[in-house]
Amino acid sequence: MFLALAAVFLVALPTASSLSAAGGGIEVVATEEEVNFPGNVDLSVTAEGDAEIVEVRIFYRTVGSRVWAYAYPEFVPSNRITASLNLTGEVSSYLPPGAEVEYYYEITDSQGNVLRTEPTVVEYEDTRFDWEEVKIGPLTLLYYDQSASRVRSVVRSLESDLARLQQLLQLDPAGEIKGLIYSRRSHTLDAFPQQSRTTTEQQTFQGFAFPKRGLFLGLGMDRGLIVHESAHLLLDQAMGDSALPTPAWLDEGFASYMDPSVRIFSSGSL
Repeated sequence: MFLALAAVFLVALPTASSLSAAGGGIEVVATEEEVNFPGNVDLSVTAEGDAEIVEVRIFYRTVGSRVWAYAYPEFVPSNRITASLNLTGEVSSYLPPGAEVEYYYEITDSQGNVLRTEPTVVEYEDTRFDWEEVKIGPLTLLYYDQSASRVRSVVRSLESDLARLQQLLQLDPAGEIKGLIYSRRSHTLDAFPQQSRTTTEQQTFQGFAFPKRGLFLGLGMDRGLIVHESAHLLLDQAMGDSALPTPAWLDEGFASYMDPSVRIFSSGSL
């Protein structure tokens, strides 16, 4: 039996549009995706061919990354095989809920024929909750256990807040971003990145932004929080992919400046 590789190998690959699917006598019969949060994105492919299938590789990258990696799903070589892999164990030590992973299979038989499947995307959804969503400008906001009146109130304010952000950053139009809002601190324990024991016990963090993934996580349907985290994502868009990393003081300072719940003092008013 082929064992899934524990290590991740980074490779430079062609773009998805240049990938071919010339697999000789190899045919994909079925593919499956099953997400169970936390910790499981189970992928499988069933393929058959005239010759024995001897190797299956899955190439993957988180959406927003330029680098592909690959791993070997488990299967028994045969003319008809089913290969399976838990993708979350390969991607990284932490994958935020709501993140999307692009992947495809490369299947090789004993005659040297190779079949590459078309790339597809799977979302690492937090399956514990029944999410609702609302669209505000470039932001798709997902939430649960929130009153309709509370959501309407926050959305009304966010429409002008996000329009101001886009205008200030000269994003016309801004790229799509996504935010997940959790309703209780206990629900974030498996969702937020693991911090030190001290910060976890003191419940310091209310939100986390992942600019390269166009995604943020937050606790509570709070206008200030949503604007703050959206500012991180949109600033990264404005800087562009070729820019040097934004200094942390500038990134956080800009997000705090745009946060309507933060009162900004000038030197003359102190």
